[in-house]
Amino acid sequence: MAPVKDPVTDRPIRRATSADEARLGALQKRAYVKYVPRIGTEPQPMAENAAGLLQAYEVWVVDGVEDGLAGALVLRSADDHLLVWSVAVDPTQQGTGLGRRLLDFAEVQARGRGLTEIRLYTNALFTENRQLYAHLGYAETGSETFEGRELVHMAKSLAATA
Repeated sequence: MAPVKDPVTDRPIRRATSADEARLGALQKRAYVKYVPRIGTEPQPMAENAAGLLQAYEVWVVDGVEDGLAGALVLRSADDHLLVWSVAVDPTQQGTGLGRRLLDFAEVQARGRGLTEIRLYTNALFTENRQLYAHLGYAETGSETFEGRELVHMAKSLAATA
């Protein structure tokens, strides 16, 4: 029997447009709502205005099977690194490899810009995310308190894997 292809994880990653604003906002809320009880407030990506994200960041998305988005990647380029500001995956798609695919895409984007480092940060209480990022080659580089949240900064060198 041939393996069943996932109808979402094979969809292309495309640059978001203003037409994606409502769907992006809804995805950010769906993807991050599970963390509210853990940290007692909305995680920053959940609270952020989707229109503001589309203006201030580079947003890439994967369309869902129906009208929603299955995933979104929010990036910001700097002189010496690419920042992954957010990786949001619809709860129905979590565990399918879509998040890893979005992170791999971020690495391709960084290399294409001649950057040798990719950075991200996550809430210190999001232990499963910290473990996943460590498994993918990210190292913890520091921490800070931001708006009452303890953030852990992580970075991955792309020089050795370029």
